Amino acid sequence: MALWRGSAYAGFLALAVGCVLLLEPQLPGSALRSLWSSLQLAPAPPGPGSPEGRLAAAWDALIVRPARRWRRVAVGVNACVDVVLSGVKLLQALGRSPGNGKDHTILHSRNDLEEAFVHFMGKGAAAERFFSDKEAFHDIAQTASELPGAQHYVGGNAALIGQKFAANSDLKVVSSISDIPTGIPIHLELASMTNKELMRSIVHQQVFPAVTSLGLNEQELLFLSQAASGPHSSLSSWNGIPDVGMVSDILFWILKEHGRSKSRASDLTRIHFHTLVYHILATVDGHWANQLAAVAAGARVAGTQACATDTIDASRVSLRAPREFMTSHSEAGSRIVINPNEPVAKWHREGVSFHFTPVLVCKDPIRTVGLGDAISAEGLFYSEVRPHS
Repeated sequence: MALWRGSAYAGFLALAVGCVLLLEPQLPGSALRSLWSSLQLAPAPPGPGSPEGRLAAAWDALIVRPARRWRRVAVGVNACVDVVLSGVKLLQALGRSPGNGKDHTILHSRNDLEEAFVHFMGKGAAAERFFSDKEAFHDIAQTASELPGAQHYVGGNAALIGQKFAANSDLKVVSSISDIPTGIPIHLELASMTNKELMRSIVHQQVFPAVTSLGLNEQELLFLSQAASGPHSSLSSWNGIPDVGMVSDILFWILKEHGRSKSRASDLTRIHFHTLVYHILATVDGHWANQLAAVAAGARVAGTQACATDTIDASRVSLRAPREFMTSHSEAGSRIVINPNEPVAKWHREGVSFHFTPVLVCKDPIRTVGLGDAISAEGLFYSEVRPHS
């Protein structure tokens, strides 16, 4: 997606680096409860004086528009139709019943779909996998689309992010990065991947050197580190909530090893990381402004979109982020304690700034499909790229 501000150019391209969405967009309550229980935190009574209410009010005070706004936006051509329905009901309609879970890098059958669904929903995690059998996939998609109660939405990274900017910017469609003039910032929104060779190619050759900003979740972050031998790459998966210090280490490594520097021909200066209970914005110093507001705005929209409300309803959300954490496990990091009245924490490490904020997680989510794209779009909308960058 490329963005123009009068004579000053800025840019954004939303790319889908993934294949077919084969998951339950609405996280089951059991999966969320399993994920939340690992934190061993009891929910506080809802209301304006609760931690949730105070945090939401603090966000509203912090979220301000950037001094320099996006004027013109170019989006990629990635678009699709998302079908939102109960995954359990779909499996039942396909003659399957949830059993043992198992991850599959490629889905070949209904049985593979069932096992992958159970595997990821048990972790409270979203996933995307390629389905190799065209006819079988068509039958599954048609069954899903025709189920009673199935809802249809615009989908695809470019389309969803473009919707956010459509009311505030002129839109232009581009088909590839090569269509964007040199010097215009570009944002890449990653999607779930299983091919390490492709990820290494993206990191070292094809994409990372050309993009300015990156958006990704916990699965994509760990897979990226595993593919490129980064920090904590020996982990096979996250154990519950991703450890903030480990996430911070990987984000720092990406920007230091693959981001912009005097000795490296790369434009990457910003990463927006989002997971269920917290978000982090990491930026190379001197290139971005208004990131405190940007990370807060991204977290706020996660709560409102999941609950389908215009504003945060403190009675319908829960503060489940770790209340204190270490900022690094690769070096002597600092310990940070989160205060709902000051919900954005900031730390600095060798020319990289980090902004952290909890997410107010919707207790009974209505719509989570496209949530990552909404988060990244909101964060970008409130971000300001420095002219010299």
